[in-house]
Amino acid sequence: MDDKALWLILGGGLVTFLPRWLPIVALKNARIPIWFQKWMSFLPVSIFSALIASDIFFWEGNVSLNILENAKLLPSLVTAMVAYYSKNMILSVIVGIVGISLMVWSL
Repeated sequence: MDDKALWLILGGGLVTFLPRWLPIVALKNARIPIWFQKWMSFLPVSIFSALIASDIFFWEGNVSLNILENAKLLPSLVTAMVAYYSKNMILSVIVGIVGISLMVWSL
């Protein structure tokens, strides 16, 4: 491995590490207001929802709400219903994988 690759790896590691480490050090002794903690608790769900929604509703570069064209739409709806009613994560993942596989295979 040459020096350039080593410096790129070390620089990439530093750029990845610092944004995670600095808030921990800076806020170690700070009192964070309850309203801010509550607000921050919604971030993972909202980010995950945005990522999932953009993947489900976009098919071949366009927004597609047609179940016959978009192979991800129907399995996603079925998986959401299974997750809501069963509250079983393993079952939801299995239903999602099987549903997507069947739809992609059949289309």
